[in-house]
Formats: sequence, C-alpha cells, structure tokens
Amino acid sequence: MNRDIFKKAPHNPPHLFLPNTIYMLTASIYKNERLIQSRKRKLQWVESFLKSAEIYSWQVIAWVVLDNHYHAIIQSPEKAETLSQFTASYHKYTARCWNEEDQRNGRKVWWNYWDTCIRSERDYYNRLRYVFWNSVKHGLAEKPEEYPFSNYKDFLLSWQMDFSFTYMDEVSDVPEF
Repeated sequence: MNRDIFKKAPHNPPHLFLPNTIYMLTASIYKNERLIQSRKRKLQWVESFLKSAEIYSWQVIAWVVLDNHYHAIIQSPEKAETLSQFTASYHKYTARCWNEEDQRNGRKVWWNYWDTCIRSERDYYNRLRYVFWNSVKHGLAEKPEEYPFSNYKDFLLSWQMDFSFTYMDEVSDVPEF
C-alpha cells in the first residue's frame, strides 16, 4: 500500500504527506497583522505548538515565532496525514485565546500554512539557517542567539558537530511576510 498522500484543495497550497519525512512549515497571521507582538502571545504559541507536536507525534527540530508569522522544521510520524490536524490544533487554540483577549470573537487569525518536504541534506541546512536567522532578517535581533522566541540556543546545545550557517544558499520558495 502506498502511504504517500497528495492533497489538493481549491484556493489552498497542495500538501504532500510522507511518513518519516522532514518538512519546513510556515504560517502567517491573516492580512499580516502583528497579532503575536507580545511576549505572552509568543509564549502561548510556543506552548501550544510543542504540545500539539507531542499529541500528534511530530518531532520538532527547529522553530521561530515572529510578530506575524512563524517557521518550523518538523519531522512527520508514520501518520503524516495528521499535519492538518496538528497545525489546526494550535492555530485554533491561539486564535481562540487571542480573540478572547482582544474581545474580537470570530475574527480570522491564521491565514494558511505552507509545507515543503526537505529535498536534500543541503536543503535541510539551508532551511535551518533560514528559520534561525529569520529574527535577524526582520530586525528583531542582531544575532539569532539573542532572539528569545526560537529554539536556536537549545538546538546548538544538542548539536553534535562543529557547524556554521555562514556559507549556505538562500532559500527562495518560502512565503515572505
């Protein structure tokens, strides 16, 4: 039986669900509003993202959350088709919390998500760099280790090799916010 699943929907990006595959995941706030500016909301996103990953058995490798979007590198479980439920879980939770806090019940918070299967080792490292340096790119920190809303420091502590993101290719197929 073929476990690969390709899902297309009108007005949405297509999704390829492959078991035990590394993905880059990106999502933005609807109309690019800066709804995640506060420390409290960034922490709510982190907690709900990590809890949902645990519930749906997705392994989190890297993540960064900014004022109006986030990026993550994740590895799928055997049931890769749970990506939609995994993402919907923390999107619904954070939308409900933030709408309640802002007294804006029913407001659309999340736009959509984009996922890309990592194609090679080089692609993996380029996307890691993209995720971790995104806060620098958006002017929120001078160095990735200074930005508190990513797992960059934890990633480096667990990394087993001498590694530098300095000489890597640009990633060009990620939506810009």
